[in-house]
Amino acid sequence: MTAPSMPVLRTATAADLPAIARMNRALIEDEGHRNPMTLDQLEARAQGFLDSPDWHVDLIEQDGRLAGYATWRWESDIAEPSGQRIYLRQFFIAREARGAGLGRRAFTLLMHERFPPGARILLEVLHSNPTGQAFWARMGFEPYAVHLERRAAPTV
Repeated sequence: MTAPSMPVLRTATAADLPAIARMNRALIEDEGHRNPMTLDQLEARAQGFLDSPDWHVDLIEQDGRLAGYATWRWESDIAEPSGQRIYLRQFFIAREARGAGLGRRAFTLLMHERFPPGARILLEVLHSNPTGQAFWARMGFEPYAVHLERRAAPTV
């Protein structure tokens, strides 16, 4: 049996926006998010990430095919000696590319190629996404905070 090939990271460009929007829609569905954005709206948001000097959008390719993406940035963290941490906003592996360790290999590659050793990485996983929670636990992430929400009571 042949070992799986290593993924490759590539910085996204405007030509990638439709594919990023489709993957973002799949991510929203997979994690059970209530985000109602259309593909056009997701594409516009992705354009905003590309246009921002703060955000990075990396595509994950394997065997010459697009297999996923990651969106991340540096943000302030006064508890860190460097004063910063990495916020990994989105990490997605296409459904048809899952199950053979690509997510693990792609995240490891992202850490080695984009993040300096020892940098703190923060991400959020929805409560409705136990598969994502299990994946990130396997990647060494530990719970740090719990976000709670509710709607305000109606006025009387």
